[in-house]
Amino acid sequence: MDGPRYDVFLSHTSSDKPVVEELARILRERGIEPWLDVWHLIPGAPWQEAIEKALQSCATVAVCLGPSGTGPWQNEEMRAAINRRVTDREGTFRVIPVLLPGAERGERSRLPAFLTATTWVEFRDTLDDRRALHRLVCGIRGIEPDPELEGVVAVEGVSPYRGLQFFDVEDARFFFGREALTQWLLDKLRPASAENRFLAIVGPSGSGKSSLARAGLLASLKKGDAIAGSQDWPVAVCKPGAQPLESLAVALTSAARLGDSVSALRELIRDLREDSRTLHLITRLALHDVPAERRFVVLVDQFEEVFTLCSDEAQRQPFVDNLLDAATAAEGRTVIVLTLRADFYGRCAAYPNLAAAVSDRQILVGAMTRDELRRAIERPALLAGCELDPGLVDLLLEETEGQPGSLPLLQHALLQLWDRRKGRRLTVEAYREIGGVEGALEKYAEGVYGDLPEAEKEVCHQVLLRLVQPGEGTVPTRCRLLLEELKPVNEQGARAVEDVVQKLAGARLLTTGDEKNPTVELSHEALTTGWKKLTEWIEADREALLVRRQLDDAVEDWIANGREPSYLYRGGRLAQAEEWAASRSGELSRSEREFLDASLALRDAERQRERDRARRFKRLAAGLAAGLALALVAGVVAVLQARQSERRRMTAVARELETRVDPVFQSQPVTGLLLAIQAVRFAREGEDPEIPALEEALRSVLASSGGRPLPSGRVTAVTVTPDRRWLATAGEDR
Repeated sequence: MDGPRYDVFLSHTSSDKPVVEELARILRERGIEPWLDVWHLIPGAPWQEAIEKALQSCATVAVCLGPSGTGPWQNEEMRAAINRRVTDREGTFRVIPVLLPGAERGERSRLPAFLTATTWVEFRDTLDDRRALHRLVCGIRGIEPDPELEGVVAVEGVSPYRGLQFFDVEDARFFFGREALTQWLLDKLRPASAENRFLAIVGPSGSGKSSLARAGLLASLKKGDAIAGSQDWPVAVCKPGAQPLESLAVALTSAARLGDSVSALRELIRDLREDSRTLHLITRLALHDVPAERRFVVLVDQFEEVFTLCSDEAQRQPFVDNLLDAATAAEGRTVIVLTLRADFYGRCAAYPNLAAAVSDRQILVGAMTRDELRRAIERPALLAGCELDPGLVDLLLEETEGQPGSLPLLQHALLQLWDRRKGRRLTVEAYREIGGVEGALEKYAEGVYGDLPEAEKEVCHQVLLRLVQPGEGTVPTRCRLLLEELKPVNEQGARAVEDVVQKLAGARLLTTGDEKNPTVELSHEALTTGWKKLTEWIEADREALLVRRQLDDAVEDWIANGREPSYLYRGGRLAQAEEWAASRSGELSRSEREFLDASLALRDAERQRERDRARRFKRLAAGLAAGLALALVAGVVAVLQARQSERRRMTAVARELETRVDPVFQSQPVTGLLLAIQAVRFAREGEDPEIPALEEALRSVLASSGGRPLPSGRVTAVTVTPDRRWLATAGEDR
């Protein structure tokens, strides 16, 4: 292009003009020729055409953002820069956001997308910031900042790629591609955000959340160049696991230097369970005699484990409460950072305070851009003293760009290329041999499995399935277990498990940790989807895996609670576990065997008690039945005796009545008893006080004698004589 060439186009608002002019002078002193509107625009001339020409003449645009934000002219300049960037096929056009002294980034959502995905240069306090100026000059010239100045030292022969494992703080020198997002995380944690010190890093499986949190955020804090004094911030890192309170207590004990007493650790776990302010108080105590701006950082990596591995709500709820109380406490100084798999985002809704915190304070980890992926591929190799074959990077990008969850597959492929390097070169030939990004993990895992002796293949099968939690509409999650939990009871089986774990860990398919009490887990969940054989095993054994996972949780609860019998299996759960264990007796660990034996012994004891109770009841029932029979017999005898006595009394009454009835009627066909009843009925109005009682007695006797009716027309009148005899008058038909 004809006309003068400029190194950088400085875009700014009118209110920031004095500061930007000063920056332009500083750049010129260092051999950088800037284009600045106040230096180059001719008064009265069309400015848009001049700006477009200037943009065409520059390979770099520095967008200067001051305290007042962006202005309308600056927006037009950025629009032109975006158009230039879109049409730049060579990928050499650069846009650098420059934060001027006294300014804040603001919300990501309010900035142009191409600025949020770009590494910023930040002059936080003054333009005399030597490190920031160095980064800006390197960015304008299109070169990496000086490794020595940045604290990055190339180590020849050391693998710069992590395969399926995450980048940790000590791997930060090889961690590239997430610089822009790391800066956004740091911005969220500046002391200005003291009201709420909570941050959730959310993203899908395989998006690099753990690496971003550790090699990005924590490593930057450790350097102390992004936030003043952050190199002195204590940091506690934990994964929740099945016992999140225990994991948190161990991390705090180390970071806050609380000692290594087991009894003190138990007390801390108890305090965390009983008081949600415990974490806040511990961190406040740890920082009581240091400057007020210092913070205590707690990183909870793989937070989803509180849902997938922890089955005890008595552990989960206080764990969550402690984190939130510490992050929001007045005058608190605890920073809570957690990484969360996006498919477990909805599980947070069951805890309202957690849901609100995650919703308000989160960074969503998206896919890396093509430029970011290129840096992640090229820069580690160059720092390790290697070169890449022409076209190799493009082949890797074609398979990776825009593919969610592809980072572990890319890193594994890069590690395979590193292992197969020829001299100092990573080759396209090796790329073909490993099967590319998509096929590298499958081919590699099959090779490791195929090299195992036949006897160890089944052990490998068992071990890998123990380390997997089947997903319910989600990607399976990995489990972290103690090595002792993986070992079966018999000594030969235990040695076989140790040998297989050692081989798989050496092949970087498993990760082991904590030498004193070693743990084992899959190196990444990408294995559960990237290795077809393991995927098939999981699907074929899904129900048994769920039974085993429940058993593992129950055993942990039982042991954690002092082997309290109330935590043992009963009823249907015991029957299910017993049936499952019958076909896998050789796979059971010692603690699982003890748990099931204790559960079965408890069941047998309860059944024996039930049988004893039934026998005692039977004997009691027999005794009661005998007593009842005697009582019934006695009752019947008494009733019969009473009835016999009543009959004798009634007979006596009837005889007396017969003697008192006129003899003339005694010869009649009607018995004297029936006649007496009729006589009493007619004499009811008499004054004889015995009549009602006699009538009732006679009726009772009549009922017991068959109740023959009294012939009609025989008696017409009844009178009572002075000597108390009853006289009846017979009718004409007598």
